[in-house]
Amino acid sequence: MTWQLYKNAYSLEQWLKLGRENCKLSSALMVEQLRFWKVCIQYGYCMSYFSNILPALYLWLNPPTIRKLVENNVLGEFASISVEAYLILESLARTLPNFYSHKVLSDGIAEGADDNVETWSWSHARPMVDLALKWISFKSRLIDSQDEIIGISIFHDKSSSPLLWVYSAVMHMLSRVLEKVIPEDAMGLQDDGHVPWLPDFVPKVGLEIIRNGFLSFTHVNTAEYGTNLAAGSFFIEQLCSLRKQSAFETSFASLCCLHGFFQVFIYINNLIQLAKTVVCNPSQACSLSQEENILSKGILVESLFELRCVFDIFSKLVASEWHLVQSVEIFGRGGPAPGVGLGWGASGGGFWSKSVLLAQTDAWLLSQLLDIFQTVSIEVLSLDDERTFTREIILSALGLCLISGPRDKVIVEKALDVMLQVPVLKYLDLCIQHFIQGNGRIKLYGWEYKEDDYMLFSEILASHFRNRWLSNKNKLKASSVDRTSRSNASLETIPEDLDTSMMSRDHNCTSLMMEWAHQRLPFPVHWFLSPISTLCDTKHAGLGRVSDIQNIVQDPGDIVEVSKAGMFFLLGLEALSTFLSADVVSPIRSVPVIWKLHSLSIILLIGMAVLEDEKTRDVYESLQELYGQLLDEIRSKGRSQTISNMSTSLTPETENKINVEFLRFQSEIHESYSTFIDTLVEQYAAVSFGDLTYGRQVAIYLHRCVEAPVRLAAWNALSNSHVLELLPPLQKCLGEAEGYLEPVEENEAILEAYVKSWVSGALDKAATRGSVAFTLVLHHLSSFVFISHKSDKPLLRNKLVKSLLRDYARKKQHEGMMLQFIEYTKPSSVTKAEKEEGLTMESSNVEGRLERLKEACEGNPSLLTLVDKLKSSCLKQ
Repeated sequence: MTWQLYKNAYSLEQWLKLGRENCKLSSALMVEQLRFWKVCIQYGYCMSYFSNILPALYLWLNPPTIRKLVENNVLGEFASISVEAYLILESLARTLPNFYSHKVLSDGIAEGADDNVETWSWSHARPMVDLALKWISFKSRLIDSQDEIIGISIFHDKSSSPLLWVYSAVMHMLSRVLEKVIPEDAMGLQDDGHVPWLPDFVPKVGLEIIRNGFLSFTHVNTAEYGTNLAAGSFFIEQLCSLRKQSAFETSFASLCCLHGFFQVFIYINNLIQLAKTVVCNPSQACSLSQEENILSKGILVESLFELRCVFDIFSKLVASEWHLVQSVEIFGRGGPAPGVGLGWGASGGGFWSKSVLLAQTDAWLLSQLLDIFQTVSIEVLSLDDERTFTREIILSALGLCLISGPRDKVIVEKALDVMLQVPVLKYLDLCIQHFIQGNGRIKLYGWEYKEDDYMLFSEILASHFRNRWLSNKNKLKASSVDRTSRSNASLETIPEDLDTSMMSRDHNCTSLMMEWAHQRLPFPVHWFLSPISTLCDTKHAGLGRVSDIQNIVQDPGDIVEVSKAGMFFLLGLEALSTFLSADVVSPIRSVPVIWKLHSLSIILLIGMAVLEDEKTRDVYESLQELYGQLLDEIRSKGRSQTISNMSTSLTPETENKINVEFLRFQSEIHESYSTFIDTLVEQYAAVSFGDLTYGRQVAIYLHRCVEAPVRLAAWNALSNSHVLELLPPLQKCLGEAEGYLEPVEENEAILEAYVKSWVSGALDKAATRGSVAFTLVLHHLSSFVFISHKSDKPLLRNKLVKSLLRDYARKKQHEGMMLQFIEYTKPSSVTKAEKEEGLTMESSNVEGRLERLKEACEGNPSLLTLVDKLKSSCLKQ
């Protein structure tokens, strides 16, 4: 299987003399045999073969003469062998013992090593690092050459990708070796926290990188970000250009190069800082060369401007790519499910498509850059630039969370660490303050958050998000709240009882089995709402009765604390998004408003605990007001494109209604949403005592933009619980009054429900207290009976009128309500709006309306007598 690896070593000239076809054949054989050896190494076998095979690899580990390879048209064949050779070295480097955790003897064998486990030796690794350094110095000769063949810039055409893959393999091999030099714990450090000494190849790698122009280390003005990274062209800049402008193969190769380079930069920087003594001798500093000074101060510190520009490039790339992952088909229990054929199809390519692969690799690089900026402070930025950069970091972290797949938990953890730092939370609080001051409809706070609050929020949110989204999913046991689901059966083909705690989180995991059943990635776009929308670890939370909810929720005290932190975080993100320009792709704006409104409702299932705290109530009311304004904006635009962003599953039957009823809770959130409404109203009736804030949230389900089944469920629940009178007046509800009143209700079931509540007496107190419930009934019934065209549903109109008249005959106390029904006129704000649009009401005089009532009586003498009686009462007023 590996006979090709034991053949006598070639020189480049000897290999080229074989001819192009034989070179291609030998290349293919070498590549396959090296890949086979790599698999053996990954499973812990055949590492002892290295000494015997190394002579045959020297040709491919050393930089070649590019001119000869290009002339013979075998550059790709040579590079493919070199790539596999360095990937072999990377696999061997994974088995190296840590440089400081064991005493490495002169023969390179770690003291205390297990005889049954094969490991690579440091005595073999050091010469391989020297070979890799030749490729680093070779880069400058390759790119800066004035040779006509090479100087055309071999890195800017299709022939560039083979060499890019070689550099990627070289850098990943170096990063793996450097990783083994970093002490695993404090045992390898001295008392002052520094390593006693470094192997000579560590500074050698750093100096070669500096000398050969991988980074310019030129401090450019911040105004030049995004265009000119530095005065001169350097390798990282060229790779970024290739990533943005090239075809997939070259683009992906350049991206892998960047990933390897930055990993090497990070390790070199960390190791040099670990080796620096506490007291620095000034005379020694003066004698250092420019390259040595840069290395001493830190590669990352000296290249912050260049790194900032690379960050800008990739943050924009990730912002433009995360929607690809969100559009992929998702299995109901979360994540792609290759076993059932889901995850393959999407508008931009399925989960295993090239576009998603490129996007997730972009995410890995961006997470590396976030790591760098967390360890290296940017002290040279002004206050405004620092705030701008913090905003970019938050948006990038949100994008990373949306683009990460099941193997990318490490990326999500890094993103959460970034977003939940105390300085970031302080910045979000600053955004909240500026937003409230600029929004005249939200009241100013009479309090402020303290340092302890930020620290507490950071701790609570970090714990919540990790438990909610990064923990393994467990198979749910049958419970009372599951009765609303159509099926409790799980797929028997997926082993859901496996222990996945030992699975590697490394994205380079080489295990043949990757567990997909337990993961929760990729995140839904509304994942950051979970602190206020998660009562327990089940998707059916809130779909049972109050008694059931109390049995399954966490400790109510914990929920309140998580909700406080979650509402602050949410308001901060919302405030941040208001300062973004319209062309900025924001994950915050992409969350449908129905999920935001639903989240505010979910947290009320635990009662009034959230609203009893002054700070939390103010934040809750601010979110309510903000979403009310957002609702008005969407409704006023009325464009199909905007509406389609709020709802994702349109059908031809609902297309004519979607311009109005775009809050599709039942269609988008859960098919049993009416059960949730029942639970919410039950809590409202039990604990609210007519609380205005609680009532505004319940009343939103009567908004005309809510789909009819949910509006009907909300009305019936409120009517049956006899709490219609507890709802606030129309003027105090979320959003503009017109949103509740227009267009006129035409749904037969809802109109009949209105009349049923009228006849049953459920509206009596609501009429006295000026509740929005009575206003809605007056408006929609009066408009349907008196203003709608005569030919529109005459049978329904007659049926409703007869019911109202018969109720009036039985209950004389309803005479006042009937007179209001006849004399009703729209609120002035709505009338003004209609006048601006050129609309006029049909005759609103009392006599005309009484005639309409008589027509609805269809000649019934007893009902006509009642109409005459109402006419007399009207004339008396």
